[in-house]
Amino acid sequence: MLKKKSFLDQYGEMVENPLKDSLFEESESIHLATQASLSGRIAFGPYAGQRVRRLGGGFGYDEEIPFAKGRLCYTQNGFSIHAARSINSLDRKGLEQLITYIARGPFSNDRLTLVENRQVKVALKRPFSDGSTHLLMTYSEFMEKLACLIPPPKSHLVRWSGSFAPGSKYRRKIILNPSNKKGFSFENDDRGPRNYSWAKLLARVFGVDVLSCPCGGAFSPKGALKDPLEIDRYLRHVGLEDRPPAAF
Repeated sequence: MLKKKSFLDQYGEMVENPLKDSLFEESESIHLATQASLSGRIAFGPYAGQRVRRLGGGFGYDEEIPFAKGRLCYTQNGFSIHAARSINSLDRKGLEQLITYIARGPFSNDRLTLVENRQVKVALKRPFSDGSTHLLMTYSEFMEKLACLIPPPKSHLVRWSGSFAPGSKYRRKIILNPSNKKGFSFENDDRGPRNYSWAKLLARVFGVDVLSCPCGGAFSPKGALKDPLEIDRYLRHVGLEDRPPAAF
C-alpha cells in the first residue's frame, strides 16, 4: 500500500513525503532526521545513509517474510503493526491503560549505557526477531534520534488516520458524540464532562501531589509573579538562589 501511495519506492525505501508538515519545509534538517529515522538509517555524520548499527543481528532484508507474533500482529524489516487490541467505550480502566501506554516515555534511562569512543548502547526491551539485543549509536546519532521524537510545536501528540482522521466522512459515525468538543459523558450520566485540574492529573500519573503540604493541609495559589525582576526579588527574600544552575 505504501508503494502504491508513492511513500516507498520499488525497493521499499522511503521517498519524499508530499504531505510533510510545514515545519519540515522550514527546517530541512528535522525533515532529513525524521525521514532517516523512519527507515532505520542515520541522517548525519560519518555513518550517514547507513542503517542503525545493531548488536546481535542485522536489520532484516528486503525479501524478509512477515513474522506473525499473534492474531493481527505482524513484523517485518524492523517495523511492526498491532491491530488486535480493542477497548469498549465503557471500559474506562482499559482506556486509561491504553492512554498511559501511549504517553509513556520513549525509553528507560536504565537501558542506556555510555561506552568507549563516545558511543551510546541502547538495550532493547525485547530482542528483535533477528536476535538483536542492543542498538549502538554515536552521541550525535543518539541526539538525532531523540530530536525525531519531539512533536512539532502546536501539534497534537497523537494523529489519527483512516476513519478516525478529522476529514474522514466516517468519523461522525464511530465516535461517541460528534458535538462534544471537550470532556466526555455517556447516556444516563448526569455528571457531565469531567475536567481535572493539572495538579490532580499530575498526582494520578506521577504519584506526587504538588498541592499537598507536609503539615497535612493543602496549598492554594494566591497569585502569580511574571516580572523577572519581581521573581528574583522574591526568591532572594525567601532565601533561594535567583539564578538557574549552570548547564552541563
